[in-house]
Amino acid sequence: MADIALGIAGLAVGIPGLVQVTLSIGDAIRRRLVHYEDEFKRLLDIVIRINGSQSNDMLLYFFSEDQAVPQELQDELIEMFQVLRGIFERLLLMFPEAKNGEKMKITPALKARAQEAIERLEEWNDRFFKRALVFVMFGQRKLPRTKDESLEEDEYGVIALKKVEKLRDAIYESLESTKKSTRLLLPQPDAADETRTPLANSSLHLCTRKSTQQAYLIEYRTYSDDAREYEIQNHRRVVREIASILHHADARLMGILHCEGFLWDSLLNRFELHFPFPGGLTEPRSLLDILLDPETQRTGVKHPLNQRLSLAKRIVRAVFVLHAAGFVHKQIRPDNVLIFDHTVPGPVNTTPAEQIHAARRQYPYTLGEPFLIGFDSARKVDAATLLLSEKDWQKSIYLSPERHRLQHGDEFQMHHGIFSLGVLLLEIAFWASFQDRASGQLGRRVWKGDGTLRSPAELKSAYLALAKGAVPRLMGQKYADVVTACLTGLESEGGSARDLEDEDGIVVGTRYIMVIIKKLEEISI
Repeated sequence: MADIALGIAGLAVGIPGLVQVTLSIGDAIRRRLVHYEDEFKRLLDIVIRINGSQSNDMLLYFFSEDQAVPQELQDELIEMFQVLRGIFERLLLMFPEAKNGEKMKITPALKARAQEAIERLEEWNDRFFKRALVFVMFGQRKLPRTKDESLEEDEYGVIALKKVEKLRDAIYESLESTKKSTRLLLPQPDAADETRTPLANSSLHLCTRKSTQQAYLIEYRTYSDDAREYEIQNHRRVVREIASILHHADARLMGILHCEGFLWDSLLNRFELHFPFPGGLTEPRSLLDILLDPETQRTGVKHPLNQRLSLAKRIVRAVFVLHAAGFVHKQIRPDNVLIFDHTVPGPVNTTPAEQIHAARRQYPYTLGEPFLIGFDSARKVDAATLLLSEKDWQKSIYLSPERHRLQHGDEFQMHHGIFSLGVLLLEIAFWASFQDRASGQLGRRVWKGDGTLRSPAELKSAYLALAKGAVPRLMGQKYADVVTACLTGLESEGGSARDLEDEDGIVVGTRYIMVIIKKLEEISI
């Protein structure tokens, strides 16, 4: 293991020493919490255990493979770990030792300070997770055993990297073993027991089973009437692979909906992917539907900047997870972002004040939780792609210029998806859609004066002009830099699209993290 000298309080402490110091501080906090009476201490104890153990395991995991970790990323990881150690130290000072075994109380002021520290721990641990994701997904390496073996996998949101490891194992599962498994092939439902309605401004359908009142979402992958048998079977293989991978997705951790399975409707020439609602969430709407809502267009932006930034970060994370999984999402658009509301508890066991508080966690007070959907054209990055033109202008305006040329070498690659992500981030900044032709902010920017659609090169220029012009005033310079980096294939950051095409993917993930995700993380409100 690398022995990297760190200057801490005037002392040179190697990685093992830094790990031990942080673990010792966490243990000291937990010993002090025993003397406190408030139930809040259990939450704090769990967070300390998980963040301390998981963050340390992540760091040891990185530096056990130090030759594969770029030096720039090594330096950043060490700096991040020092920040985590500092948060632990501040928590220790918040909870003094009890004298003579007396019981201590957690005052509202102390609870508020501790809650702020918890949020910071979660934020920094999340940063570790996104960096570790690159090496877990691409490297096929086994994770170290968690130091705190008493931690349950479902405790306080789970051990994040363990879930990523399961997802990775599903991705690298052999095709033969996938063929033998039929556990994801769902039985044909009773048509009389369900209702299906299209979800507005989305390709999904909302289905409700009458007998159980269970609601779930359906995504169709269709094929033509004259498709040959081998074409249908190839289609089935792709659907099965996607269902298998999405079956192992943790919705809240990864921003991608968990897939219950798939079924084949041969009469209607289609396959179906089924997605149950994440727990505690309801009323899904596409981001496009929200942007096109007459109330949104009448009042403009009515959500705090931090909520829109959180939305952007969640979408970026979902795209990154998909890319890490070796899949390209060929249709990153606002109609393929689904936003759920939080479920409001019933009036039986809650007070009116609690109901009001819960209701304010729903739209339009908050934006809810977003998830990336629209896998009807997703494929493995190494699979063949057809050079087919996109005739629907509402889809084509999100494509990079290379995808319009349809020349050899213009097959869909990861940086094409990142370009689409940049266009989507522009829409979040303006809280309007390029698909709305009546919108003076964005809709008219994609059309010429004679009513014809701008060329792909002209569209890119228009997008970049917006990113460099109005976006810094709306969302800040760092957000604008993220948009520009997406639209230019990282060329604005001294890289190139080729940086996103290396064979093992380490450069892909590292560049994505260091430029796009890191810049979003640095934005503070």
